Amino acid sequence: MSIPQEQHVSPSRIQLTTASRDSATGIDNQSADIAIDISADHSAQPANRPSSYLLEHPNNLAFELLDADKTLAKARTSSQKNKTALHILARRPSAFGGSQSPRMWTRLINSFLPGLKFAYKRKLREANGALQLVHRLWEEVLRNDEHDDVMKLIKYPSNLLFDAAELGNYEFLAALMSSYPELVWETDEKNRTIIHVAVLHRHASIFNLVHEIGSIKDVIVTYEDGQGNNIVHMAAKLAPRNQLNLVSGVALQMHRELVWFEEVKKIVQPQYIEMENNKGKTPQELFTKEHTALMRQGEKWMKDTATSCMLVATIIATVVFSAAFSIPGGTDDHTGKPNLLKRKAFLDFTIADEVALFSSSTAMLMFLFILTSRYAENDFRKSLPLKLMVGLTCLFISIASMMMAFSTAFYLSCQYESRWVSNFTFLFAFVPVALFAFMQFPLVSDMSSSIFCSSLLFQPWKHMLY
Repeated sequence: MSIPQEQHVSPSRIQLTTASRDSATGIDNQSADIAIDISADHSAQPANRPSSYLLEHPNNLAFELLDADKTLAKARTSSQKNKTALHILARRPSAFGGSQSPRMWTRLINSFLPGLKFAYKRKLREANGALQLVHRLWEEVLRNDEHDDVMKLIKYPSNLLFDAAELGNYEFLAALMSSYPELVWETDEKNRTIIHVAVLHRHASIFNLVHEIGSIKDVIVTYEDGQGNNIVHMAAKLAPRNQLNLVSGVALQMHRELVWFEEVKKIVQPQYIEMENNKGKTPQELFTKEHTALMRQGEKWMKDTATSCMLVATIIATVVFSAAFSIPGGTDDHTGKPNLLKRKAFLDFTIADEVALFSSSTAMLMFLFILTSRYAENDFRKSLPLKLMVGLTCLFISIASMMMAFSTAFYLSCQYESRWVSNFTFLFAFVPVALFAFMQFPLVSDMSSSIFCSSLLFQPWKHMLY
């Protein structure tokens, strides 16, 4: 495709870089600040500024240059394959702070740690600066231009809409489509819209656009690529590795794939769910073929995890069961009652020992159910993750209760001689509990969010068009 003549800037060289500030100036690094360096040969070069001006006004640099020369919005760089500023920003989702809203634990940490909260707010300010620059560039592109001219600009050297959709650059697409909704109809060389690309690359924030376009959705979801794959076939394909790795554990990756597949089926008519592509594959058949290896890996991961955890739960159950019949302080030779029966610490020991026994037994049963499961596709959607989450939770409770029972038993046995030793025992007894919680928290957190909050993934947290 030829480049429109008015988009050339010759012989000038325009380079888009991320602005970086010298720490000695006291100005923070800002990934969203875009500096445009124009060589001296440019006929429309703005007036020279002293270097102190750039340091005193870092956020306004790009806007000052655009005010001085409007053609920079459409100018292309020879050093970056004739890309415009919009093309480069489309491939930089990090400049906009990512495409997703902050997670629950991120918001919680920001509330209690002022330093991280400040860093998070600074990142939002940087993202807003980049977003304002996109709006400004896009306004200049649309000014006095026909639709065909706009399409020529954004499609060469690559279509920036699909570059942004592939990388999940939600904020960038929202900035463009809010003022030019017709872009939702654009297709790539394979007849795919940005919604199809979002499904292929598992970007829920962009896929949620289907909730805003109304009846247009019923037309767009019928589009097929060159191989006869509709949007459900695309959901049936295996997600890119970088998207799978966002979830802890292979089984939960399989769960996320099933959730995506079922969600996409909800937006199409029933006949498209059973439609065959050019190779004679229905979406369900394609899903099974694409995810065979992932399902086997998930089965192996689940069995290995359940086997290891079941061993630990069995040991705990054995220990606390025997501790119930070898109580601290011994028993009365005549009545058989515990000698320390009236001590409060003895009651704590009894309760902790019982909780440890019951929770470890429950964990054993959960892991046994996992080992004997049939491992069908639908089992990965809720049954297996739920059993694993219950098993790990019960295992954590049993470990904490066992350490509590040990600490109280040690306290009852040593309270008259080395009381300070028993106090330190209480403190150190919870080190393994905290360690287990710290190591397993990401997995349990992902499982709980996958099981109970997976539907929230497809609820738009911000409108793209209006």
